Amino acid sequence: MNDRSSINIKDGRSTIKQPQIDTLEVLYKYRFGSRKLIANLLKVNEKTLYKKLIVLVKHGLIGSKLDNKSKIKGLPVAYYLAPKGLKFLQSLEKHTHITDKIIKSSYRDKSASETTIVHSFDVFSQILALIQPYPLLKAYLRRDMSRFSYFPKTLPDAFLSLSDGNTTKRFFFDYISDSQERKAFFQRVYTYIDFFDQGGWNITNTETPVLLFVAEKASTERRIRRLIKGVISKMDLSEEIAAYTTTKKAIERIDSDAAIWTSIDEPDELISLVACDT
Repeated sequence: MNDRSSINIKDGRSTIKQPQIDTLEVLYKYRFGSRKLIANLLKVNEKTLYKKLIVLVKHGLIGSKLDNKSKIKGLPVAYYLAPKGLKFLQSLEKHTHITDKIIKSSYRDKSASETTIVHSFDVFSQILALIQPYPLLKAYLRRDMSRFSYFPKTLPDAFLSLSDGNTTKRFFFDYISDSQERKAFFQRVYTYIDFFDQGGWNITNTETPVLLFVAEKASTERRIRRLIKGVISKMDLSEEIAAYTTTKKAIERIDSDAAIWTSIDEPDELISLVACDT
């Protein structure tokens, strides 16, 4: 987070303090967030956060979105970083990674679909769940990954890094909804594996990341496991690719044991994230 305690907004009328900057940075990272998700990540009171959100909305730094259809379904208000908020962050020290291209693409967030927002909420929530048993877990979302040239063009929902002091394990993390088309998922997995097999990751001088897939339902998990096996069987790979799956329900109920992952090759054995090997 930025180390400045307060920054004057360019209109000169108000001051944006560090806690509000922290909120802007969370929304930059996750793209969409609910009040509860943001509060949980920042470890602050929801009511206190709400007051900060109102100020940020008032100044046009963030936007809020909740249509009648989503409200009826019980979905929370979705907050997102407005172009003005991105420009504000861009003006701060250590934020040169926020490019004009990112700012330009953010204009579409105002009209983002419910599906896009819910997917962002799910990814946000699942990463928060994983941080509980693994407080040293680092998560990089798509805007983070866009800074680096060594990721494939098809980016995962998140890139995870977990270090125990001696070794670091890396993961491509994706949440797969039940509505995900088979062809689209097949192509995503193929793109990842082909990228690794062609040496795309070699520039990092690190082990190939493990593929992690969180399925919305148990039936979704069974389907994507078959598809992953289908992709691998069609490819003449120079090295093995490790892939593990779990369900949304399992990750929401994760405990200190954290044994929720199943290898594509060992469907009956539940293991923890630290045991997921390449």
